[in-house]
Amino acid sequence: MFVGIAEVGSLSAAARQHAVATSTATAALQQLENQAGTTLIRRSTRRLSFTHEGLQFLSDARKLLADWDASVGGVKDGPLRGTIKMTSTVDFGRSKVVPAIDRFMELHSGISIDLHISDTVMDLVEHNIDLAIRNGPLRDSSLKARLILRGQRVISAAPSYWQARGMPLHPEDLGAHICLMVSRPGTTFSTWHFVEGGKSVSVRVSGNRVTNDGSILKRWALKGYGVFLSPVWDIREELSSGALVPALDGFLPDNANLYAVTDGSAASHRVRALIDFLADEFNRE
Repeated sequence: MFVGIAEVGSLSAAARQHAVATSTATAALQQLENQAGTTLIRRSTRRLSFTHEGLQFLSDARKLLADWDASVGGVKDGPLRGTIKMTSTVDFGRSKVVPAIDRFMELHSGISIDLHISDTVMDLVEHNIDLAIRNGPLRDSSLKARLILRGQRVISAAPSYWQARGMPLHPEDLGAHICLMVSRPGTTFSTWHFVEGGKSVSVRVSGNRVTNDGSILKRWALKGYGVFLSPVWDIREELSSGALVPALDGFLPDNANLYAVTDGSAASHRVRALIDFLADEFNRE
């Protein structure tokens, strides 16, 4: 406000520039002078004039504002600096996120990464997490989510399992199969969701192996211990090699998209830059 008064030549004009009442501008100037312990601007009914102290303070104030603008500009547009605390699912995190982070850090040497690999959905606010890479669909409307990779879930098992038990032709047939299930604290996901004729179909499954770690589910499936449901990107190599064989393709909904999730507040420039980078990297493959 003080610099504005100098630039436009009057209290009222400076007040209009800052969209406040003239009385507010006058009070702000008075408060500044009280803090400085001296008169900075002489006021009369006709004109304003800066005292010696006022001119000295004006020079310092302009430097302060220039430094402020440079600092804000550096945060927005300058070299990326600081720590990004993030979390990702286990399989995708190890196979895709970690290599992508390595490439990102090679480009931005001022960045540090604190990565937590877990299939447990962590509270971003409670754990002070800047970014989470999560499978969809997402249900918490208080979070901000950006779609970074489209995909779907796949039902699969090892060839030896299908040979021994037969392949299901309909989702209901899974009731006769050993299913490998993922768990979260207090919950086992024993209901699998499908689509038939445009309508949702839910099937209750059962089995003798449950874990909260997707990589363990894949290990069990590869050993022929049962059928499991997984995002396609976590088992793409196994599907290509034939180590896992898919089933029920025509019944699977396209709802296993991958999202970059933040806590709802404005993400920092470094976090936005990482999200952009990850989206480019994952869709290039």
